[in-house]
Amino acid sequence: MDWLLLTFISIVFRSVYGVMTKVLSNRVKASVYTQGALLSLAGAVVALILSPLLGGLHFDFSQISVLSVILVALGQGLGNITYFAAIKNLTNGTAQIAFSSILLFNTVLSLLFLNLHLSLLNVFGLLLLLLAILSVVNGKVEFHVKGAVLMVLAAFLFSIFQLSSAEMSKQVGAATYLIIAYLGSVLVIASIKGSAIVRDLRSAGKRSTLGLPLLTALPSIGNFLFAYYAYREAPEAPKVAMLLTAQVVLTVFLSYFFLKEHGNLPRKVAAAVLVVASAALIKL
Repeated sequence: MDWLLLTFISIVFRSVYGVMTKVLSNRVKASVYTQGALLSLAGAVVALILSPLLGGLHFDFSQISVLSVILVALGQGLGNITYFAAIKNLTNGTAQIAFSSILLFNTVLSLLFLNLHLSLLNVFGLLLLLLAILSVVNGKVEFHVKGAVLMVLAAFLFSIFQLSSAEMSKQVGAATYLIIAYLGSVLVIASIKGSAIVRDLRSAGKRSTLGLPLLTALPSIGNFLFAYYAYREAPEAPKVAMLLTAQVVLTVFLSYFFLKEHGNLPRKVAAAVLVVASAALIKL
């Protein structure tokens, strides 16, 4: 399957996941540490169930970069904590404005550490993508300083996660990658606030506390899995990470319909057209 199509499918799952995380943040009455840990744990359980269909689990650490494992775990774990801390103070549309800074982080880190080469057409495509993001969220700013700063920090951490995932995709199978990403995140969060997680689980209502993270984990798995295959197929994996930023546009569309965050629909349609154009240019 073409890497651009794989990236698009990952974007769709990531957009659904973006809406679901807002629902989870609103309805699961627990600390951000518990929310992040439960989501990652649910993802690990689903990944474990799917592992036989994805080639099984193979942990040959002679073939795996320890640095990649550490960065994937830290990026996902700390990113989840920061993301949930930010989104509880922001509308989903506003959150996506701040989170779109991941495009900058992905580009700069790829140029510095992954030897990414961009042509003038690639750069123009990135500018179109940035324009699409700014266009689709224009007028949705309800500024909350702490929430916005935390979301930018989350974007930086998830940028580290995405680019480290691009490296790891060449080293391990899909099932192994998913387990490392999700269980690594759980271990990172538990090592920071394990006592708070246990306390929350003792007092929280079991149905929403367990059910919503599981439902949210399903599109998360889709996002990670198709991104993983896109990284493997793309001639330059960092370009996949850049295009994944386009999820902002679709997330705002979904927020319009499901979270009732109404805005200018024609502008959103125009932004979607810009995303398609930018993808064609970045692919070159």
